[in-house]
Amino acid sequence: MRLNARYIKNQVMAQQVLQRYSSKTNVKDAAKGSDSLLIQTGGSRDLSQVNYSRSGVTEKGSSLSRLYQSANQKTITDNGNETVIDANNPYESESDIASKILDEKYSRINEINKRKPDPLHYIKDKYQRADSPYFRSDLSESERQAAYHNETEWLFKGKAQSYDFRDAAFRGETLNGEIQVENEKVFQRGQVNQQIEMLFHRNHIQIPEGANLTFTISPIDYLLKVSGTDDKELTQQIEAVLNSGENSKELFAHIIRSRSDDSSQFTPETYEKYQVVREMYEVTGYHLKDLQIVDGKYVTEDGRDLLDVYKEALQQDPLLRHTAAEAAAHYGQALTKLARTGYDAIPDLVLSIEYKNGSLRDVGQSRQYGSGDTDWLSEWKRELGVRI
Repeated sequence: MRLNARYIKNQVMAQQVLQRYSSKTNVKDAAKGSDSLLIQTGGSRDLSQVNYSRSGVTEKGSSLSRLYQSANQKTITDNGNETVIDANNPYESESDIASKILDEKYSRINEINKRKPDPLHYIKDKYQRADSPYFRSDLSESERQAAYHNETEWLFKGKAQSYDFRDAAFRGETLNGEIQVENEKVFQRGQVNQQIEMLFHRNHIQIPEGANLTFTISPIDYLLKVSGTDDKELTQQIEAVLNSGENSKELFAHIIRSRSDDSSQFTPETYEKYQVVREMYEVTGYHLKDLQIVDGKYVTEDGRDLLDVYKEALQQDPLLRHTAAEAAAHYGQALTKLARTGYDAIPDLVLSIEYKNGSLRDVGQSRQYGSGDTDWLSEWKRELGVRI
């Protein structure tokens, strides 16, 4: 749950509670799935035959939607670990799969381009010069722009670092960044539901049909409490299982990842407090609520400035050392702000989520990700013409 050192530079200025995914032209690297997205072989075909139709890029009969569904049909299996819940299960987004398709497509086209005496001139002929015999008049203007971008990415960088998904390979498909964010939340909810069911099954816990339980988790210690039933034995069983290992910590993280813009459980202040308290605790072992404030600074029992202790701990950790300066600047500012405001002046980030009929149900927000609760997303997709 601590801020991953690899991303700390990207989060130094990120004070907001809610974060957005990148636009459709900023995509992740091709994901690590095993589904085959091979271009059909057949060296006798000319460029126009392999360049743009989806049937010439992916296996016959495949579609982006089908490949997405296939990549993310994952059943949880019991490996015997104490911690079963995982807030960040392996996932391939639409952009991941589209990138994989375009990797296959443009790796071949790039080889064709490089065999030309002047590859860039040839690419411009295809997409920018209407009087050229190579001009791709069969493409729309946006498709030509996408192809130009994608081919020059490969030509200049050896492999595309970003793709323009207006590519003709996806003609008739709509890729929407906001929908992709919501699709992943729905996927992660399904995985976590399976993991909770596995924990209950392993420990012979049966939840009565229709029972509406609430799991409430405190920050830092991640202690989970169950409410919604008068069955004390059932309550104790559930709490024992979900508090084992790091299950409650992962569930806490899942609630954070599942929040929507209007969530009543989050404010910028409570989330910022949680981040700095968690960071100090996980790096230094000190909990801010147990420390005194002297001259506007948190100090340890032996009188040391906690920020100095934090900086030393970062330098001693080989994984954190290379981002120590950025981390100290970011959390130092938040630490000073909290000392000035007062620990108790800002509520703790205590999070709740309901559990009913085998699925988690979101609390205090309009967007729901539980089983049977996503009609709003289906309707949004219909309005946008998104099929995935």
